[in-house]
Amino acid sequence: MFTCKFPTYRPRPNMAAASTQLIKNKQVDRSTLEGILGMFWNAEVTVSDVQLEPATSRGNNFISDAWRIKFEHTKKRRPQTVCTVRVEGDAYARKYTTIRRDGIRKSIFVKSRPEDEEHNALMHTDIAFKNEILAYEKVLMALDVYSNGPLRVPTYVYGNPTTVILEDMANKYFECMNRKYVISWNQVWSPIREMAKLHAASIVMKKLNKPYFEEMIKQITQVPLSETIKLAEKQASTIDTTIELLRVRNEPNAQEYIETLKELKEKAWNKQREIINKEAPVMVVNHGNFWINNLLYRNDLSMLLDWQHIVYSSPATDLCFFLYVNFATAFLTNQREALLSYYLMHLHQSIYDVCTERQMNISDIDGLLEPLTYEWIDSELKRCSLCGYMMAQWINPIFYWSEAVFDMMEKVGGMENMSVEQRLENMTSEQKDRVIQLTKVFMNEYREN
Repeated sequence: MFTCKFPTYRPRPNMAAASTQLIKNKQVDRSTLEGILGMFWNAEVTVSDVQLEPATSRGNNFISDAWRIKFEHTKKRRPQTVCTVRVEGDAYARKYTTIRRDGIRKSIFVKSRPEDEEHNALMHTDIAFKNEILAYEKVLMALDVYSNGPLRVPTYVYGNPTTVILEDMANKYFECMNRKYVISWNQVWSPIREMAKLHAASIVMKKLNKPYFEEMIKQITQVPLSETIKLAEKQASTIDTTIELLRVRNEPNAQEYIETLKELKEKAWNKQREIINKEAPVMVVNHGNFWINNLLYRNDLSMLLDWQHIVYSSPATDLCFFLYVNFATAFLTNQREALLSYYLMHLHQSIYDVCTERQMNISDIDGLLEPLTYEWIDSELKRCSLCGYMMAQWINPIFYWSEAVFDMMEKVGGMENMSVEQRLENMTSEQKDRVIQLTKVFMNEYREN
């Protein structure tokens, strides 16, 4: 076994040039934009014709505002095309491409701190931005060295406590896929392979470079924090809607489901934190917010973004989030075994590829693969099912609600302040069916846990 030393992130020079908040009062600070791009390109930059527009539709962002800045620019010298980093003392480490400078052309994607300070306090925006910057500047760079292929993420341009800037993937023809629900394998295979690649890199890195790995994960702060009572209340209020829907629809086993949900309501938030924080047989770096809203697609190829909820936990943390939040319940039910097997196949393959490239002993490779069985991931998914179900309940309305409903929600101060009758009145029949079917899927998993 060998040890590796990774370069420690140091702020880029002239950071003061970009210390001002980039977007304020829905206006772009041009000098700040020039400073950021100047640092990124290592050039004197002048921008013109700056345009700001929302990058996502309403209701899609829970922590930050998402913007697209379009601009024209000139710069005095040609930038370096590729900047690379190699792990010191590791003969098998490939070069990791940290920055593709020519990928930034006429627009950038910007996540900015909302101006509503009450919202920032509620969502722990400061910690979320810190986590995302940590992910791009350190964690993903480190894990990529232990991956069997580059981790697919956008080029990171810049980050500070109020702003995170990434390349605009629309310039490379990446776009959002139908986010209402997953109904086919073409929406699944690439994200699951990326998930398996990320988790496998954690397993291998922990084996080969444990001191650095442990130091790295200590810097991650889980969001949201367990003491956030208001968030717990917001999420728990969604259960009231489901209970009333079950009662009105008089579904088979409705009373049994209602009793279980009533029992879960007050403790669901803390139980989720306990599930995520529990020491599990296998622990990995999880994306933490793995659903289609945080994926971009080009044809069937996917790319991961939004690392604000990065967390060290069981691999099922990502898996249950992905399966519950977006998957059509019929697809999830019919393909469950195939989905878990597909994840396992790529988890094994990713670990094996990296370990053999590094000429590890067969016994050591077998030791890493041995606990990663179907029984293990099936059991972990059931254990974590509450997390996926509760997040699905919470996120579900944005797939269906109109602008008018969002207006109503804002006027009353949030969905939790809408009456159950108001919520049911604004739910489409399709949305109601999904909630009922998702509850049935969850109850089957939860009973077996």
